[in-house]
Amino acid sequence: MMKRFLYIIIGVALLFTSCDKEDSANGHLDGFWQLTEMSPSKATSADMRSSGITWAFQGHILELRDVKKVHQDIVMSFERNGDVLKVYSPYLIDRDADDVLLPDADLLTPYGITHTSETFDIIELSSSRLVLDNADMHLEFRKY
Repeated sequence: MMKRFLYIIIGVALLFTSCDKEDSANGHLDGFWQLTEMSPSKATSADMRSSGITWAFQGHILELRDVKKVHQDIVMSFERNGDVLKVYSPYLIDRDADDVLLPDADLLTPYGITHTSETFDIIELSSSRLVLDNADMHLEFRKY
């Protein structure tokens, strides 16, 4: 009887320790965001809802994707410190070969990013809305 009880205790302990999941400290930022509005600094904003441009955050990786396949998909690193978001190290996604580090920001501009390393102020972040702003660009997103 005591031996069976010991096996049950050990089994339950293993069950709880083996079910460890990776958890992110990104809060509402993690997930899939659709670009809904983009405006260069001090310019008229453009309605981007039908553009197919999305940003997806997970862990420390940002994936920039065009679901309509007009623009090349890109992956970047990111850091969030309070209300500041820094994106950097853009790589062109190539599923058949190695990803290629982008030397300039030409392929990033459709995604609202003007430099290979960019810092945004997080103006608003909720479970459904993200607003980013810096000297070059104002971006608004809705969460999927």
